[in-house]
Amino acid sequence: MLTDAEVRACIDYDTALDIARRTLRDQAEGRALLSKPSAMILDATSIGGPKAKFKAASVGYLGASGIRLLPHPSPSKESYNYCAVYGNEDAKLWGLVAEGWLSRVRTAAFGAVSIECLVNPGLQVVTLFGAGGIAHEMVPLIARTLQVKELRVNSRRAESTTAFVKKHASNVGFPVHVEPDRVRAVQGADVVITLTESPSPLVFAGSLKPGAVVCSMGSYNEVDYGVMLEAERLIVDDEDFAAEMGDGAAWISQGHLSRAQFAARIDALACEVVAGKKKGRRTSAERVVALIQGMAIGDVAFAAYALKQAEKLSRGSVIALP
Repeated sequence: MLTDAEVRACIDYDTALDIARRTLRDQAEGRALLSKPSAMILDATSIGGPKAKFKAASVGYLGASGIRLLPHPSPSKESYNYCAVYGNEDAKLWGLVAEGWLSRVRTAAFGAVSIECLVNPGLQVVTLFGAGGIAHEMVPLIARTLQVKELRVNSRRAESTTAFVKKHASNVGFPVHVEPDRVRAVQGADVVITLTESPSPLVFAGSLKPGAVVCSMGSYNEVDYGVMLEAERLIVDDEDFAAEMGDGAAWISQGHLSRAQFAARIDALACEVVAGKKKGRRTSAERVVALIQGMAIGDVAFAAYALKQAEKLSRGSVIALP
């Protein structure tokens, strides 16, 4: 059984990127699978219980399958979200892995390795909307995957945005600064990453320069539908989830397109692009919209790797099962 701190001790940023790339390549080859449906919801609030979400996945190269257990809200400070990991060969329970930092870093890692396959070569001006937990993990990861010329940060709370910039500016080899104006934040940017809980768009039609990539990773509506109309490419990590959460779901609910039309508009899955099976872009001038929200295969892969590494490092609590 691994705590949050023990997971951190088992996975560094370079390893996180490697896990994300290998897992996406596995998915492209049909060896990393998501449950159908990708998520099951239990709402027990009517009888005094919590809301809970369950997601399952299998990752072939690690020989593991797992179930994410996500109660909301957590009943107490001592209660965590966990990933239960099982061996594919014998279905034995390998362990329970805390899903705090793991969930944040896997989301950022999958976003970073997807973006690196979509950008044009050369120096990148990057705009980051959001200064929360996943955004904190995104900065060191894009420092490893992109040639960042400048990082602009825009977030709702000025104090936390300033603290965010102060923390990261001294740890990366490129300028990091606050850009409070949303319009100026996007102007001339090569990459725009949205990592917020914003219910209304932050990026609008006419704001992206030719060749730019916007990567939407939030749960609601961060990118205006007009941006999608202007884009030449639409990339998603999971078609079903993209239609149920985030911008894809927002565009459908707003009546801009049906679910079938949304599915038909998708040019490639992120795994296909990372594996080289499909192109992320065809020309340097194409604008690319990517909806990368994270998948359970990422949680299972990170959790399985952490358990294997913890065994080598003699970390974690070993619990005897009957």
